[in-house]
Amino acid sequence: MNKMKSTIIVTLVTAFIAGCAKEPPKCSDEDTFSLIRQIIVGQLGGREGVSDKELQDNMKIELPRASAFDEKIKKYSCEAKLIAGGAVELPITYESQLDDKNQHVVSVGGIARGDLLTLQYAIVEGIKKGRAAKDGSTGSTPQAQATPVPAPVSEPPTTPAITTAPDQSKIASEKNWTPSFDCAKASTCSEKAICSDPLLGKLDGALSENYKYMLASDIGDGARADLKESQKKWLIERNRCANNQCLSDAYRKRIDEVCEYPVISGVHPTCTSSDEIK
Repeated sequence: MNKMKSTIIVTLVTAFIAGCAKEPPKCSDEDTFSLIRQIIVGQLGGREGVSDKELQDNMKIELPRASAFDEKIKKYSCEAKLIAGGAVELPITYESQLDDKNQHVVSVGGIARGDLLTLQYAIVEGIKKGRAAKDGSTGSTPQAQATPVPAPVSEPPTTPAITTAPDQSKIASEKNWTPSFDCAKASTCSEKAICSDPLLGKLDGALSENYKYMLASDIGDGARADLKESQKKWLIERNRCANNQCLSDAYRKRIDEVCEYPVISGVHPTCTSSDEIK
């Protein structure tokens, strides 16, 4: 699956440490691993019906090491390899520290927004295979429920499983994006080029869809205002393009950019990656 160009996702999770610890759990501590899994699962949209063992088996963290330790603020800077579903490997960075209330705080980095879709698919497939093996079945388990976003129609609920996003490559091939505006009223050179070039028409339609999805998501008032303002500035830059290649490059960059905003609550919308539009 193609990866979307995205900013690094950073999330904070806290948990009380028993007693009066003087040092934060190390990079290789199981408490640290547990919080890392919680962070990633939170970004994926939840874990209803999935056991702790299934998460541990399908979200393994290997080769952890400390790259730095700040004694003043009691913080380890760490690196490791995340293995999802036994099939996908991804290098991650994370921090483990104690705050002034002696709570364990873990932050995770190194995971791009587009990587979440790949991780999600691998974890779901790993859980399905594990359940099939446990049941002694040679067939596949029922399809996991699709992510509830305003995108393609989701699968009907079956047995509880971790939330999964639709296969992006299939979605891209099934959609037939068209320009987001009325071509009969096209006035600028850019708009006329978009209406006369099928690829540019698809790119314009996909950008419009991603933009609407992000505006409808809980990204916060500040981020929503920034998204609108950056879109206005981008349109000005787009209209300065003198050829179709310039327009195509501008659209592909913007299609991915608009989906980089982190969602405060709920599931991040299933955006389309520019790489999926041919």
